[in-house]
This record gives sequence, structure tokens and C-alpha cells, in this order.
Amino acid sequence: MRIIPAVVVGVLLLAFPALSSGQTNLDIHGSGGPTLYDRGASVAVGVGFTPKSWLTVVVDVERTHQPSRLTSHDGVTSAFRGGTLTAVTGGIRASLFGPDRIGPYALAGLAVGVSRPNVNDLWPRRVAHQVQGPFVGGGFQVPIGNRLSLFADGRVMLMAGRQADVMLGVAPIRAGMTWRF
Repeated sequence: MRIIPAVVVGVLLLAFPALSSGQTNLDIHGSGGPTLYDRGASVAVGVGFTPKSWLTVVVDVERTHQPSRLTSHDGVTSAFRGGTLTAVTGGIRASLFGPDRIGPYALAGLAVGVSRPNVNDLWPRRVAHQVQGPFVGGGFQVPIGNRLSLFADGRVMLMAGRQADVMLGVAPIRAGMTWRF
């Protein structure tokens, strides 16, 4: 079991020669913002490394919350349970111009986490679902100085439950900062 981390590091060093030569930019980033359609909020923090000027591998921890809602219109009642999704995401961000220039980027990856639907009078039972799924999105970055950048991005995550028949879609739009070192 102890050899697995060494093998992973070795594969990364062979796959990305910039890591072994010390030319890689590492970064930390944080962001927050609303969710599309269902009002809610999303925050994320993470790290990234840039083996090529146009490619960054990112790992984030994010939390998205959507409140429950009950609506009635013309005698028809609709209910949305809402809840909180806490996930770890891993993906790639491909920039058109690299981290030192203003420009767009695309991102894609996988997320794994826990969905905890809200508990209220309509849904009194507390449950938690293990979920996983892909995400895709895009954004725009604006460098400020040598190490600091501002960014804004949106993504669509389609999460499916592992043990139960659970399917949820989350679409956060976040703005934040990245600090490279």
C-alpha cells in the first residue's frame, strides 16, 4: 500500500516534465456565488497546478445549498425539497491564453460527494445520499499583477446517487480569486 503514492508521483513526473524541473505554477483559489434556476448559494476552495501554460489540473471542495420551496398556482401545488451538496471535484481547466493574460477557459471533470436534502414539516425524515457525476463549464480570468487573478465561471453538474434512485443537477455561477506561488 505504501508504494501507491510513490507510483502516482512517478507517473505525474513522467507525464508532466515541468513538475520535475520546478517550472510548474501552483495556486490556491476560492470563489462564491448563486446557483441558476433554484435560488441558492455555492462556495468553493481549491488548489491547482499548471504543468503547461494553457492547462491547469484543479481539485476543489465545494458546498452548494438550495432552500426548499412550495408554490401553488391555479389549484396545483408544487414542492421542491432543496438541500445541501458537499463535494470534492477534480478536473482540468484549459485556458485559451494561459494564466498571465485576460481570456476565457473551459473546464471539465468529475465530482463525488454527499447530498443532504432539507428537513422540514413536509419532509421530516433526515437522509443523506452518496452522489457522483461529471461537470462541464467555462469562465473568464483577469490577471492582476504577477500572482493574483480574478475569475468568474459557471458549471453544470449532473449528480447520480450510488445507493438510491437519486438524480440532481446543480449549476453554480461563482466569482473568486486565484493566488499563484
